[in-house]
Amino acid sequence: MDSGRRGRDLRIGDPERERAMRLLGEHFSAGRLELAEYDERCRQAAGARFGSELDELFDDLPGPRPVELAPATTRPTPSAGAIALTVGAIAAGIALVVVARQIGVLLLIPMLAIIWFTWRRR
Repeated sequence: MDSGRRGRDLRIGDPERERAMRLLGEHFSAGRLELAEYDERCRQAAGARFGSELDELFDDLPGPRPVELAPATTRPTPSAGAIALTVGAIAAGIALVVVARQIGVLLLIPMLAIIWFTWRRR
C-alpha cells in the first residue's frame, strides 16, 4: 500500500475513470493535448485507483476537470408535501373507482399519468 497518500484520498471506480477519460477527450478535441499525450493520460486514467491520480492528469489543463468526483448520482428524497399529495391523489383515485366504477377507471388513467410525470420530474 502507498503510505505516502493522504488519509482522505478515496478509491475510485469505473464511472470516475470513464468521466476522466471523457473529459480528456474534450481537451483533446479542443487541441490542448496531442495524440500521444491523450493516449498516455487515458492509459493512466484507466489504471488509476485513487482520486488524486486522476487530479494529477489535469494539473496543466483548464476546466473541465474531474474535481467533483462523486459517487453515482442519487435521487433527492421527496418532500413531505409531495408524499402527502401523492397519497391523497391515490386515495382520490381509489374513491373514484369505487364510487363511479367505469367513469372512475377512465378518470384514473390521466390521474396516474400526472402522478407519474410529477415524480419523474423531480
